[in-house]
Amino acid sequence: MGEIDDVIAVDPLIWAHHRAVKLAGGIPFSLDGRKYLVGLTGHKVSHIKKGSQVGATTLKFLDAVHGCVYLKYTQNILYMMPTVKAAEKMSKVAFSPILNQNGWIKRMVSNDSAGIKTINGRSILFVGGQQESVSDSRAKDCLQLKSVSADVVLRDEVDAMEDAVVEMSKQRLNNSLQRIEGNFGTPMVPGFGIDALFESGTQNKWQIPCGSCGSYTCLVESFPRSVLLVDDKWRRSCLNCGAEIFVDNGDWQPDFPDRREQSFWISGLLSPRADLEEYMHRWNHTKSDYAVVEFERSILGRASIESDCQLGVHDVLTMCQPEGMRTAAHETCQGVDVGEILHVVTGIRTGKDKYRILHIGEFGSFQELSVFNEKMGVKYCVIDKGPDIHGVKAFQDAEPYRVYRCQYSENQMQKPNFDRKTGVVKCNRNEVCDNVHAVYTGEQIILPRETPTIREYALAMTKTAKVTDHHPDTGQPKTRWVKLGDKNDHYFHATGYFMLACSQTPPIRHEGRTTNRIKIRSRHYV
Repeated sequence: MGEIDDVIAVDPLIWAHHRAVKLAGGIPFSLDGRKYLVGLTGHKVSHIKKGSQVGATTLKFLDAVHGCVYLKYTQNILYMMPTVKAAEKMSKVAFSPILNQNGWIKRMVSNDSAGIKTINGRSILFVGGQQESVSDSRAKDCLQLKSVSADVVLRDEVDAMEDAVVEMSKQRLNNSLQRIEGNFGTPMVPGFGIDALFESGTQNKWQIPCGSCGSYTCLVESFPRSVLLVDDKWRRSCLNCGAEIFVDNGDWQPDFPDRREQSFWISGLLSPRADLEEYMHRWNHTKSDYAVVEFERSILGRASIESDCQLGVHDVLTMCQPEGMRTAAHETCQGVDVGEILHVVTGIRTGKDKYRILHIGEFGSFQELSVFNEKMGVKYCVIDKGPDIHGVKAFQDAEPYRVYRCQYSENQMQKPNFDRKTGVVKCNRNEVCDNVHAVYTGEQIILPRETPTIREYALAMTKTAKVTDHHPDTGQPKTRWVKLGDKNDHYFHATGYFMLACSQTPPIRHEGRTTNRIKIRSRHYV
């Protein structure tokens, strides 16, 4: 028994399997049919994108309890979920049964509250990952992460957590010698959240060898060709010869073995409880875009969005006309998104919800933009309110035309509110993004002729998509626009700001008309 004792002291899965650790409902944990879970623990940084009910979350539960039982850590284990309620519910529904169903573990427990499980003198803390406003300022903080030190941070459904909260949680590891991080969840949007983290890591995929021809098949990458109907029965099949293949014969193979962070892709096709007949029926007969998206996310563990919620490059480039970009004009409107550089969209309103963009470009400073705007005859400008890394307020105060700083909100119900006194326009973020999407899909906008800059703009316009989340407690759906991939969505928002600026002017029916130019006062930046 000495050898097996040494093994179970190191490996949480062998421990749980050998000791038949009981889960919710008194069901003992078993590795039978779940060999794919082996190898997912013991990494300094790991990312698991997964389908639903594949056992990965249970693996994290067991790993955390095992770490307490065998005193693997000297500090806390943080288990994070998107909200406090979701974290406490997970604690009660999933962790408490492990303690209550296993008397030998229960005897080690000194605290079994919703927020803290203390086992053998080590604590698992359940925290919500939402931010809260600090006083009356715009600053936000995650108070549950204050004054907590940890050796391990586990982030469950990381897609629903804000980047700032993820970064805050990393700071809880600053006093740790182990610094273990685990991110996992069902992917939502391509290039975002757990999907992006998977792509940044080793990209381990479960490769199954064929007993007939010896070739390997990754079920999820080659789906639906990897599931074939043979003698009225659906079976996992070799992509090369079609012979039946078996999950437990496979192993994890990384596409990028030299990368520092380990990442894994677990689809529902691997699960011993996978109902292949049901899956293939749904795949072959589902007509709803939403149902297809949910199948890809929940069963395949593949990030997906509804096709009508994201602009394509073609949607943008088809709006190009023969005329090139302008370098001078009269009475234009402008949108500016502030980042390391300024992304600027300048043009005019030509009718009700119709627009013509005259110039698209990047500027390194507000001084440079100011010179350009004088030539373009800018009359109204809407600019990102923050972060004020270039001096947004100074630019607003110095320019001779009307400049509004835009303050986004996801809760504002009324139309955009332009406050001349404060120089701020408050508007609903989702509504602004909806309008940008609508003018392109409705072909109500004109672009200059296609150039490398316009192609870059078109690509950037595809980096924002609309997704539907469900509240973790109520299940109520909520739509929101999110950044994709490299998150370079500056032009998308600059276009939205441009359209907001245009809402303050009447349509210009005939370009080139004589106008009374605004008297330019001196510009001064601090």
